[in-house]
Amino acid sequence: MKPSELRAKKPAELTKLLADTTKELNDARRGLHAGELANPRVITQKRRLIAQINTVARETTANEEKS
Repeated sequence: MKPSELRAKKPAELTKLLADTTKELNDARRGLHAGELANPRVITQKRRLIAQINTVARETTANEEKS
């Protein structure tokens, strides 16, 4: 997901997306240790998406505080 797509979302949607992505990351890690994960790159992608969501959420809260 592109940062521009994340910026278009509302804070509540970002929170839900963050929770869902965190759950998916935990499931992927569990699958990696169990030997069930076919593509370990998924873990890196989920971590990156979580970082992007957190960055956009922080930006929106900073912009709201300035206004």
